[in-house]
Formats: sequence, C-alpha cells, structure tokens
Amino acid sequence: MAARTTRAACPPVRVLFVCPAGSVKSAIARETLRKRAAAEGVSVIVASRGVHPEDHLSATLAAKLKRDGIDPASEPLRGLMPSDIAQADLIIAFDEAADEPALRSARAWKTPSWNDHYDSAKADLEHRLTGLLADLKIRAGRPCAVP
Repeated sequence: MAARTTRAACPPVRVLFVCPAGSVKSAIARETLRKRAAAEGVSVIVASRGVHPEDHLSATLAAKLKRDGIDPASEPLRGLMPSDIAQADLIIAFDEAADEPALRSARAWKTPSWNDHYDSAKADLEHRLTGLLADLKIRAGRPCAVP
C-alpha cells in the first residue's frame, strides 16, 4: 500500500515591523499589511514595535490616515522586547531601527516621513507591501512539515 502524503496547513507567517518610535511607520505598516493580506487571502500575524516608544502621530497625519481607513493607534504603543524578535518569522526595521544590534538581520526599509511626505510615504509602503505579499504567497505555497 502506497503511503499517502498529506500537506498540513501552514501556520501564518509572523511579521514584525519595527521603527524608531513605534507610533508611525511600523504601526501604519502593521495596519496596512493586515488589510491587504486579508483582501488577498494571505495568512499572516502582524505586530509592530518601537525601539524607543514615543507618540509621533501628528493630528494632521492622523486625519489623513483616518480618511484612508488606517488607524495606527488601534493597538497600544509597545517597545521592542527580545521575545518579539524570537517569535517573529520575518522582521522589517524602518530607518535607524535597522542599526540596532538585535535587528541587524532584519530587512531594512528606508522610507519617507509620513508626517512630512504623506503621498510619497504611502506610495513607497504600497510598493514594498506588494513585494512582501508576493514573498508571503510563495512561502505559503511551499509544503509545510507534517509531524
């Protein structure tokens, strides 16, 4: 009798976004990836953290994001912990956060300021997330280990 191969459902990929303060770039990326992944049927768990947590979300930026259906304050601002790094399958560090010793193996994304260059930052994030989602779809298409 031939052995049947079964394919286990792959667990969702755990993506961690980290930026210097944790309140703008990483939080916006978290919310945007969640929306896009859900719309595209990609299973993902997304978190965001700040190296030195501080609220940098201006009232003007909050209004623009609200208009676009993004609420970076939907989760509390959290500082980066070693356990966050250990639990993540994929880490993306924005700007100076990529210089942190614990984040040296993260994907480094240098991006425009959301507060100063909203349209450029939005276009840049959309482009980067398109590539990330393509990678996640490839990863999801690979067989997962079965116990």
